[in-house]
Amino acid sequence: MKELNPNKVFVQYRDIMNPYEPVMGRKYTITHSDTTAELFVFVSENYAEDQITRMRDEVRLAFEQTKNGLALIGSVIVDEKGVIGNPYIRNKIFYNEMPTALQALRQADRFLFGRYPSLDNTPVYIDFISSNPAYDKTYDFGVIGSYK
Repeated sequence: MKELNPNKVFVQYRDIMNPYEPVMGRKYTITHSDTTAELFVFVSENYAEDQITRMRDEVRLAFEQTKNGLALIGSVIVDEKGVIGNPYIRNKIFYNEMPTALQALRQADRFLFGRYPSLDNTPVYIDFISSNPAYDKTYDFGVIGSYK
């Protein structure tokens, strides 16, 4: 996992979200700038649709209650109608860069994780959405605390 520069991570809280609460209902939209290598984490009741580009290279995550307890469930779009880019390359980039996106989430929302240390044990599952079965998979990225 490459080292994340915390000076390149920016967070914006929207709606009723703040750095410390609530946990449930918290939705994350993670985007980036190819030119500056900055990462942007939006924390809101809804995904930050206003930050989504035609490239569809955002990562979406939310805390969800599952039968096994709390989990961070997310998704990325590998391919769909109108999405720019080769699915093979997009899949590879999403998979290889996911640790960086998860580091950005953990850094951006560090006050929440500081208040509720048990959240670091929350497993992270990311759905890679594709019409091609080779790419349409759910990956287990371990627990969010491993991305401190």
